[in-house]
Amino acid sequence: MEQLERYREQARALVAAVAAMTDARLAYEAALDALEDARARAVLEGLEGRNEAQRKAELLERTRAEEEGLRSARAVYRVAEANFEMARYAERLEREALRALEAVAGVEERR
Repeated sequence: MEQLERYREQARALVAAVAAMTDARLAYEAALDALEDARARAVLEGLEGRNEAQRKAELLERTRAEEEGLRSARAVYRVAEANFEMARYAERLEREALRALEAVAGVEERR
């Protein structure tokens, strides 16, 4: 029964990891959209500069907050992905341990 409870706990952790990864992905996508919107707004408002390099520099300056938000959201998403992978492996290990115990118990019952 202890092994079954450990498996259930790992399954709950896996569900929580999926939820966290989904939230992080949605936040990343929202940050990406915000950056694209900020870039489009800056272009529509007009960029000053005599050449392309100056205009790019101004665009980067005007979208700095959105760029930082995107980087932050991407970092959170990567951590959530890693946590999901770890939770998935832990759940698999517990599932296999439970199957092994069930197999041993089945053999003992036949004796």
